[in-house]
Amino acid sequence: MKRVTYIVTPRERYFDPTELRFRANGVTLEAIHEVDILTDGTITVFLEVTGEVPAVRRSFDEDLPRLVDCEILDTDQTTMVQLRYHPTEFNRAILEIHRSYGVLVQYPMVFVDPAQSSLRVTVAGPSKDIQQLVAETRDLAELTVEAVMEYDHTASRQFHELTTRQREVLLTAYECGYYEVPREATYEDIAAELDCSASSVGQTLRRIESRLVTVTVSNRTGARTET
Repeated sequence: MKRVTYIVTPRERYFDPTELRFRANGVTLEAIHEVDILTDGTITVFLEVTGEVPAVRRSFDEDLPRLVDCEILDTDQTTMVQLRYHPTEFNRAILEIHRSYGVLVQYPMVFVDPAQSSLRVTVAGPSKDIQQLVAETRDLAELTVEAVMEYDHTASRQFHELTTRQREVLLTAYECGYYEVPREATYEDIAAELDCSASSVGQTLRRIESRLVTVTVSNRTGARTET
């Protein structure tokens, strides 16, 4: 099996027109944690967003005939929005491609450029199926393949269990050479790339490393991990 990561950008710069309402209200799309087409033809999607809850609600204040329901879950760390709606033709077409082939979508799918709905998607499956999926998706939207590798379900699961911010920090640290031997980057170097403080980078990386080591060791020894 192969694991492929690609960036897909709709030519209209949105997958669904509702995304324009988010932008107008200062709400940023961060990630899609789950999406599915139901038997009645509606779509359910679980979104991670950044923005004030009143701004999220304003995005749905006006009459939206395609919207079936909307739930907002706000915590100290993030805001999640669950939507169920009747899709546009494009929205349905790009999702149905994934149902035609033997591939698994690895959530979350992360918005790397929310201003034009550019979405980083990772899928795993047989090489032939992935090639066909990529080709058909490219017929509908702009698509750039970022990485192709052998599928490692253990490493993928651990990585994708991190928060969106943790993944961003970890990938930046890796790309800067922080995990090379000897190290080629410091917290300050990583912070400069992320436009944040070095102390924030250090704290985030220590939490990531603690989590990954704990999960790895507990999986091998059968030890119980506290949550």
